[in-house]
Amino acid sequence: MRVLSALAVAAAAATALGAAAPAGATVSSAPGAARQPVAVSASWPSAERGIALSYPTLSTGARPSLFMTGNGGRSWHKLPAPPVGWPADNDMPDATWAAGVIAVTNGTSVVASHDAGRHWAKVRLAGLPTARTLFVGHIAIAHGRMFTVVTTVPADTSAGTSTATVYSGPAAGGTMRAVSGLSVSGSTKDGQFGAYGDLTPAGGLQVSLGVNYASSHYWLSGDGVHFTKAPAPCGAGTAALLGGAPGGKPVALCSTEPSSAGAGSNTHRVWAAPRLGGRFAAAGPSVSWYNQQAFAAVTDRDMAMAGAPSLDVTANAGHTWSTRLLKPNGAFWSDLAFPSGSTGAVVGVTVNSSLKAVGAVYRTVDGGHTWHALTLP
Repeated sequence: MRVLSALAVAAAAATALGAAAPAGATVSSAPGAARQPVAVSASWPSAERGIALSYPTLSTGARPSLFMTGNGGRSWHKLPAPPVGWPADNDMPDATWAAGVIAVTNGTSVVASHDAGRHWAKVRLAGLPTARTLFVGHIAIAHGRMFTVVTTVPADTSAGTSTATVYSGPAAGGTMRAVSGLSVSGSTKDGQFGAYGDLTPAGGLQVSLGVNYASSHYWLSGDGVHFTKAPAPCGAGTAALLGGAPGGKPVALCSTEPSSAGAGSNTHRVWAAPRLGGRFAAAGPSVSWYNQQAFAAVTDRDMAMAGAPSLDVTANAGHTWSTRLLKPNGAFWSDLAFPSGSTGAVVGVTVNSSLKAVGAVYRTVDGGHTWHALTLP
């Protein structure tokens, strides 16, 4: 995700939709002090233990800082930083911590540490096609393996084909390879979206891949090696954001093409299945709201979705939504997750009144109804 252009789109969407703070919403801006780091990613193996990746500025070559907490963000200590400067194309870096492994991607490469950052090694993405631009998505760690969705696009997207492929490898190893059968391709001609995907280890490893909002595919794995195809969570005309499987019941937010319901907006609907591998059914009505970037479930009733310019929660499987964090200048949200019970976190990157990028990690302990920003050193 190219974050600077995404923020410009978010700001335009906020203006076009006339964003205003709903009753009860928390209107907030990320800390804007000159020395405050711009948090861009966070990962929480448990409610209390987490890491946060930040940059002093979102400018090409800026060097990151990496912090760790063991008390829910009340205090942090600095770790040796990964060797991933801020990318020239503004792809949003991503950091994941699980099973004693910290993995970081800058959108095109992956590095990993097995000793809390003291040593970093590049993870090879074997067999990548040449002469194509690639984007490495969120890194997930489950069953002792690392996973990501790698999207490749041609130099000329106006008349080409993009491909989304799941890559995996042992978390203790240095190579990730394409998973056989877990790949889709789609045309990018005339502004089509091409191929895309999402995966989550929350509640069971799930993978969703789609093409141009016309077709979608969905797999499950209980060991990270063998994948079984299952009924897709979303029907034709929509794409899935996987929200996990609280209580063994997988949920997804199914959304139409961006801006299909108006400038900066589309329609969304929560779908749920009674068990992993079961058929999904609509859990709530369709709603028109901002284009979404993140979605996660606390239970099969309590969920949160985030998009420009707000983070919203529901307590009734999407029948009604309430805004809990509002970013009037537009925001890019990442790493929305509920690692334990009602405790969750999200990262929001926005611009302040001086048009400087600012970002913060937000935490909730009541299922998303109230959030507070965590202060990094």
